[in-house]
Amino acid sequence: MRHILFYIALSSLLFACTKKLDVKPDQSKTVPETIADFQALLDNSEQMNVNIPSFGEAGSDNYYIVDGRYNALTQASERNAYIWGKNIFPVNSLALDWGGNYTRVNYCNLVLEGLEDMTEDVIAPGYMNAKGSALFFRAFSFYTLAEEFSKPYDSATAASDPGIPLRLSSDIQRLYQRASIQETYDQIIGDLTAAVELLPDITEYKTRPCKAAAFALLARVFLTLKDYGKALEYAGLSLAIYDDLLDYNQIDGSGTLSFQSLNKDVLLHATLSSTGLLRINSTYVDSLLYKEYDDNDLRKSLFFRQGANGFTFKGSYSGDVFAQFGGIAVDEIYLIRAECYARKGDINRSMDDVNTLLKTRWKTGTYENMTATDQTEALEKVLVERRKELIFRGLRWTDLRRLNKDARFAKTITRVVNGMTYQLAPNDPRYVYPIPDDEIRLSGIQQNDR
Repeated sequence: MRHILFYIALSSLLFACTKKLDVKPDQSKTVPETIADFQALLDNSEQMNVNIPSFGEAGSDNYYIVDGRYNALTQASERNAYIWGKNIFPVNSLALDWGGNYTRVNYCNLVLEGLEDMTEDVIAPGYMNAKGSALFFRAFSFYTLAEEFSKPYDSATAASDPGIPLRLSSDIQRLYQRASIQETYDQIIGDLTAAVELLPDITEYKTRPCKAAAFALLARVFLTLKDYGKALEYAGLSLAIYDDLLDYNQIDGSGTLSFQSLNKDVLLHATLSSTGLLRINSTYVDSLLYKEYDDNDLRKSLFFRQGANGFTFKGSYSGDVFAQFGGIAVDEIYLIRAECYARKGDINRSMDDVNTLLKTRWKTGTYENMTATDQTEALEKVLVERRKELIFRGLRWTDLRRLNKDARFAKTITRVVNGMTYQLAPNDPRYVYPIPDDEIRLSGIQQNDR
């Protein structure tokens, strides 16, 4: 029965993840029963590899849109998100950042429960891959939800700060309140730690999770938690499995998008939820950021093209003109390890990782190794390269949230729209997005301050 009810829940979960339903199941629905059935659910890339939350990226400082584009936006939620307004996900809005992720969570719960009911084949590769993949995708969803709808992690308050509802059952009639931020991250880490024991090192299909991607996500999570020792450990474990980098000298870059999806850099393919704020032909890169790229840096030509009002971005790994890349790639892991080395004072290894990456990004024969004289300089250089390399990947919002806690890197973002100036100060409550109004109305969970 719970398997059939799951399918009924999918459409409603786009609006609210905890609403109680009283409907009769459609007995015509196919009930998944075998390992192959459960793997097929996880291989539905139109559900599992899409709708990684994008409104954080939309609220960050990498871009601007002109007044004409702002005024033409059809969704009030997008206009409000651009200026960090209050009403982001009003009643009856299609809040994919929330609902799309809880839909993926319920897919994972259905698979995990179905596999738990099996009494045989528990050591079969297919069983282990399906279970590990479900744990990975659930952790990925919880993490990206927490980074948009919960406060930045603070060890002093994490046990009491509200996190997100941790749906661990496919029973749609069960209501979930918000767990604490500490409980949220404990669940994320627990799921990923279990997943790495089950997944293959690398998979032929980049839409499927693998051990290298799970280690990489653990590195990202611990970087977010400012646990640089563990972030360093897991980045190293990921790179020990897979450390190949795409050589940008081999990229043509003449197409609408410079890069193919599923390319050499990609560990796990996924795309951000589509929003009019991040369109490739009307979203302009911050002009000061663009000037940071050297003329011999191939990212300058492969990432950007001249538009009517500035430079637009064409460097996505998504393969989709309507959605940016939101997955996991090996260049991010080099930069995580470089940052962690810098923070522990291992300057040479930090610069080694940066140089390994940048040699593949610059015109052959033009790159000169980067050096640093002290820990602060090394960290500053890594963070600059992190922003330049990982632009429009859904990571900048988390970086702003965590770096704002350090006075050296805190930043006020400014937008000017129709003659009005809007600002987002460091550690502002608006660094936490409001939970969709439908969810509040239907489940009664606590809303975020705005």
